[in-house]
Amino acid sequence: MSAGGRPSVVVVEDYGILREELVHFLALNHFDVAGVNCSLGLDDWLASRPRPPDMVVLDLNLPGESGLDVARRLRATYPTLGIVMLTGRKEPADRLSGYVSGADVYLTKPASGEELLAVLASLQRRLRPQPSAAWQLDLQRRTITSPGGASSELSANECAVLAGMARARERIADSAELLLLCSGDKDTLNKGYLGVLLSRLRRKLAEVSTGADSQLIRAVRRKGYQLLIPIEIR
Repeated sequence: MSAGGRPSVVVVEDYGILREELVHFLALNHFDVAGVNCSLGLDDWLASRPRPPDMVVLDLNLPGESGLDVARRLRATYPTLGIVMLTGRKEPADRLSGYVSGADVYLTKPASGEELLAVLASLQRRLRPQPSAAWQLDLQRRTITSPGGASSELSANECAVLAGMARARERIADSAELLLLCSGDKDTLNKGYLGVLLSRLRRKLAEVSTGADSQLIRAVRRKGYQLLIPIEIR
């Protein structure tokens, strides 16, 4: 829920007119709604917010990363997120791929506004936070909690970098992208700073780890850093 108590929805649709119509329609029906045109726009929106949305309305034919790949990442990172695929793909194989990728509901275009509202209302009733065996990153409290229940406090930049890796494809994030997530004096935000920050993160994760995770974050040559544990963001 948004701070005002309204359910929050992000519309991921590259066709500008349709995206604006959906955003306007959902806002009129008391949703806290935003619209983005691709996976990069969605990632930027997620990084700028203190908490994930309640639901996403997702097109499949997106520029860059496909809607199916976006759905897989969202489902892995936000297990309680409601994912509604709204697409022109109507073949049974497409529908099956949508559900396998993590969709809660698969709607084909053109879908009526009333049907979309009914779907979102149904998801609101069904979706409840569930106990999880994964690591939990709380963006508001700035804490990371291991599957065993032990927690550690994080700095704002540690929290941002950890979330950035968790959201990235295959959980691999470029060093420059991680530095862009950090706040502070731009003259000091360099690879040396990032190395120290990641060293602190490794130590904090190791302190609350159950011991089953021998390696938590590793450097990937010519790519950046990879998070080796699944983290759910709340």
